[in-house]
Amino acid sequence: MSQIENNEVLQCIHDRRSVRRFQKKPVSAEQLTCLIQAAQAAPSAMNEQPWYFVAIQKRELIEQLGQLLADSGEDPYYGASLLIVGFGRREAHSPITDVTLAMANMMLAAQSLGLGTCWIDYSRHVFNHPQFAGLQRSLGVPEGYFCVGSLIVGVPDEQPQAHTVQHQIVSVVG
Repeated sequence: MSQIENNEVLQCIHDRRSVRRFQKKPVSAEQLTCLIQAAQAAPSAMNEQPWYFVAIQKRELIEQLGQLLADSGEDPYYGASLLIVGFGRREAHSPITDVTLAMANMMLAAQSLGLGTCWIDYSRHVFNHPQFAGLQRSLGVPEGYFCVGSLIVGVPDEQPQAHTVQHQIVSVVG
């Protein structure tokens, strides 16, 4: 057996896929807590932990957010039962990297819990758009934060196949 097959963490990393079809089942409060705790365990520059997350479970609100900038009439959130929007503190040393690392931890934690996720960049365009300046405040986001991106989370209704892995991605200098 390979090291990947014998290691739960590596197996989780290799099995994770972007899921865009979900069952109509909610993410439990316990599962959401696990995802937030995984985010809090992420590394950050100078341990600033400059993140703030909004977890939206209200289907109507997710649908409304999905219609703010969408031109195609398609649901940019793919009917997921949970939308987690990640914000970074503007004055931090490395807020984009830090929030992204925290959200990657959430994606891996979700995989380990049998949940599917997909990074959705659409939210960044909505929450950072001047036309919707009051949106962050209405969802409890503190002043001085900007949207980095979002994750959709839910019980998967598909198991996407792995994409072809690019092998020529590293030079080892030693």
